[in-house]
Amino acid sequence: MGSPDLVVLVPSRGRPANITRLRKAVAATAELATVLHFGFDNDDPYLTDNIMAAGPCLFTTADRMHLAAWTNHLAGYHGEARYLASMGDDMVPVTPGWDRLLIREQEVIGGGFTYPDDGRRNDIPEMCVIDTRITEALGWMCEPHLTHWYVDNVWRDLGTGAGCLSYLPDVTVRHLHPNVPGGDKPDRTYNDAAESYDSDLAAYQRWRLYRMARDIRTVRGVRTPQADTVRHAGPPDRPVHLGAGLAPG
Repeated sequence: MGSPDLVVLVPSRGRPANITRLRKAVAATAELATVLHFGFDNDDPYLTDNIMAAGPCLFTTADRMHLAAWTNHLAGYHGEARYLASMGDDMVPVTPGWDRLLIREQEVIGGGFTYPDDGRRNDIPEMCVIDTRITEALGWMCEPHLTHWYVDNVWRDLGTGAGCLSYLPDVTVRHLHPNVPGGDKPDRTYNDAAESYDSDLAAYQRWRLYRMARDIRTVRGVRTPQADTVRHAGPPDRPVHLGAGLAPG
């Protein structure tokens, strides 16, 4: 078996039904060699159910971690992949060939950060495909000082600063967050994540002050030379300001 076209990293806790839903949605809509890799906490009361729900997909178990650490841990298994994606277990791909379209856009922009419409936020990439040259050069996929929040704000800032962020409004991967009509019900996993909000906000602000400029230079240094691309929600002539928007993902 050759290397996958795309590896989708999905940390999950306490949501076997979501795992089944996501697995089936990817099987029904993906058009490339796209692989799901789940991450499960060893102390999850639903661990056995999660593993059963994952079916033929890849999964890894480890001592408890949160979103950013789990995503970085899973990314470490896939040095051979050309592209990695972060996707929440409360997301559902809808557009046939969403994987092909997001990767095609990567090729157009010379590598960077591409993201679909998720029905919740279009100003930040809550689901994001990333060129692995970038993750290798940075040494991480999620900024390692973050726990859960602002991970996608960092991707937005890096892509904007390096001229390689592209939003595809016609590609849909629904984010069924509880604050979206018809979304999932609140649960313990959402509540646990809320506990790190303040510390993650402080960590994000420190990153912007002290490390963002360096990391943007790193991203610029590994991309295929292309005209800078920042395609985002809103009128095409509206600039994206790096100092704007601290609303978390």
